[in-house]
Amino acid sequence: MDLDDDGNLDVLSGSYSRMDTDMAGLFQVLRGRKDGTFAKAEVLNGSDGKPLILPRRGGLANLLKQLTGSVSDDWGDRICTRPFAADLNGDGNLDLVSGNVTGTFAFFAGQGSGKFAPRATWLSADGKKMAVSCHGDPFLVDWDKDGDLDLLSGSSEGGAFLFPNLGSRTEPKFGAMVTLLAAPGHRGDEEVRFGDAHCTAPGEDTRLWVDDVNGDGKLDLLLGDQVDLMHVAEGVTEGDARVKLATWTKERTEFFEQPRAKDASSRKKWQDAYEKLEKRKQAFVKDESIGFVWLLLQK
Repeated sequence: MDLDDDGNLDVLSGSYSRMDTDMAGLFQVLRGRKDGTFAKAEVLNGSDGKPLILPRRGGLANLLKQLTGSVSDDWGDRICTRPFAADLNGDGNLDLVSGNVTGTFAFFAGQGSGKFAPRATWLSADGKKMAVSCHGDPFLVDWDKDGDLDLLSGSSEGGAFLFPNLGSRTEPKFGAMVTLLAAPGHRGDEEVRFGDAHCTAPGEDTRLWVDDVNGDGKLDLLLGDQVDLMHVAEGVTEGDARVKLATWTKERTEFFEQPRAKDASSRKKWQDAYEKLEKRKQAFVKDESIGFVWLLLQK
């Protein structure tokens, strides 16, 4: 998007954390040039010249923590920023909506030409703080084609969710969350399946994009996900791999049931033993962490 109204497309990004006491994630922008290249990433500041940071959860407990100098427990509200820029309130200026680890969504009002109010407010839906289960990733679009912007998001548990705007283009008011695609649920107790043939639907850690992909006038969903796959190692049969994996899994469980020593030398021995355990697994099973992009066409 053209964040600063200079006629060039810019790249907007969030971040995990600025690795400071409050662990707050920053926003960064790569400003586009006329020749199609981008300038070096810079921190996105508010109109007060200070970095935009998601707000604290609030309340007396956090106020006391701040006054006493201790670290606040609301770090999840402020890290893994996931920004989306759009004119949510219809005033002609791009606003900034951001997700985070805890799944809530913060709103920075736009002031024009890439400037934003220094402080954000939490978006609400159906009278409650708007939230998905974890790791919100907002996308603003007129999903129901009623003239205002709705909010969609994936989550760390997977799935796709809609918060319909029941207000207007200039006075947004979001309703209760609607599940467009249910999260797959925990799959840890299922039988081990090798390869990726069993991946027939989006998994966990979904991030979404909305567009009319097939040009039929209906908005579709593009969903990215994350899955952990296992492949039988070369020269090993699937039957042997299952037997060896069952034995290895039992050994791993017993390993973690052992008490961990606190001194540095013992911790080093524990880490070395763990790495050897993991390496033995690779002799019969290869792990792969990968993601797919799924296209869900709206009917």
